[in-house]
Amino acid sequence: MSIFAAIDIGSNAMRLAIGGFDGDGNLTLLATRRAPVRLGSDVFRHGRISAARMEEGVAAFLDFEDTIRQHNIDVVRAVATSALRDAENSGVFIDRVRRATGIVIDVITGDEEAQLIYGAVSRSVPLSTGTTLLFDIGGGSLEITLLKQGNVLLSESLNMGTVRILEMVRGRKNSEAILLRLLQQYSRRIRARLSRRQKSLRISRLVGTGGNVDTLGDLRRRVLKKKDSTFIRKEELLQVIGVLKKMTVRERIEKLGLRPDRADVIMPALALIQGIIQESRQNKLLIPRTGLREGVLYDLFAQWSSNKTDIPLQRFLPEVRSQAFELGRRYGFDETHARHAATLALQVFDQTRSGHRLGTEQRALLEIAAILHDIGYFVNSAEHQKHSAYIIRCSNFVGLTERQRELVALIARYHRDDPPSPKDGDFGGLSKADRKTVATLAAVLRLVEELDREHLQRVSRVAISQRGGAYIIRLPSRSKLLVERVGVEATKRPLEKSLGRPIRLR
Repeated sequence: MSIFAAIDIGSNAMRLAIGGFDGDGNLTLLATRRAPVRLGSDVFRHGRISAARMEEGVAAFLDFEDTIRQHNIDVVRAVATSALRDAENSGVFIDRVRRATGIVIDVITGDEEAQLIYGAVSRSVPLSTGTTLLFDIGGGSLEITLLKQGNVLLSESLNMGTVRILEMVRGRKNSEAILLRLLQQYSRRIRARLSRRQKSLRISRLVGTGGNVDTLGDLRRRVLKKKDSTFIRKEELLQVIGVLKKMTVRERIEKLGLRPDRADVIMPALALIQGIIQESRQNKLLIPRTGLREGVLYDLFAQWSSNKTDIPLQRFLPEVRSQAFELGRRYGFDETHARHAATLALQVFDQTRSGHRLGTEQRALLEIAAILHDIGYFVNSAEHQKHSAYIIRCSNFVGLTERQRELVALIARYHRDDPPSPKDGDFGGLSKADRKTVATLAAVLRLVEELDREHLQRVSRVAISQRGGAYIIRLPSRSKLLVERVGVEATKRPLEKSLGRPIRLR
């Protein structure tokens, strides 16, 4: 059995999960721990972690380390979310934990957080059918993911977590009225993000994750005396809210058994859930009782068993591809040209592997860049490649790391005009391997752009062979293809340089 440890440093608490995987990849939780260290209370009020809270956090990690030592752990990964993303002195806390325990904390983006949660939920909920709205309520943020048949259409991280909301109203007059107005504003923000999609999509299921959502499932049993805690209906949620409204925080702890650090945030959480149910027009919320920790464990197992760094991208390629097309449509791109460019680019890539020697991760990056290379036309046709790169950098992609998104942006950036140069700041700052990736894939895309210069798809496919130390490109078409041939001859030099061989047209 392979055993891994995942630590989730949230805004409301820190959690440890130790999981074992059998040969079929089935997960069994071997141990869990929770430390009620509310980093968000300091960060969202003062912008930094206090000395006292930092001591609590380091002590929690020392306790986690003791538990980890009791198991034969293969890999440990600690991820931090909204509170450490926002804290001015997060680096100090990360360094103290590393010196005390040897554990390195990875502050992840909202995109990666949503990706890991999706990876966990997809194991227990059939996301491959219908349209699913998946949300995760944390102490500092709310992650929303909209999927159609398993493909991600929308993924956003919103700063509306429960601890953040409480700190915004704490100590202020009419705090309940202010809290109500805030939640109404948040509901409108959620509605705005869903309204464009709901004109053409009807949500099939609503899925929620996070400690507050799991607690809601528990409250269904305790308050309403129901047996199942894996879902709750809209009318049942209203009943639970009605009961909790009449209780003080102390009564929620004593009568319902809620933890102190859950009893005070549960009402903002339930109000957010109520708003999401209303805006999604659903009558039932599924509660799979899994989330970020399990997502980290599944991700560790996938990387450990494959021992390949490009597996995560390959696993999420259908979702990333779907998001790329959705982004392109948002910016009014020529979808027919984008699809054709991606098809031709992959044909060139596959038939020149002996020259560039790039792998499956690079192939996927090329496909996404080919889909998005022209979206900059939405801003301006002049230097549209630079606008394309900017839009890609500023867009969310569940399934792409920050590094991979930057590579996609640079491939699109250099698909026309001057090839990349080490003197260029963004390109020059890449590793040697990534510079090769960008230079080669941008050269492929540059050539492909000439093959469909007029967006008429006159080149249906590309056939490439090797002869006499050169790559021979044949363009099967009934047309003379004068424009395309002249364009390829004028732009082939960067690809010849990457492949180390001349290119000749037939």
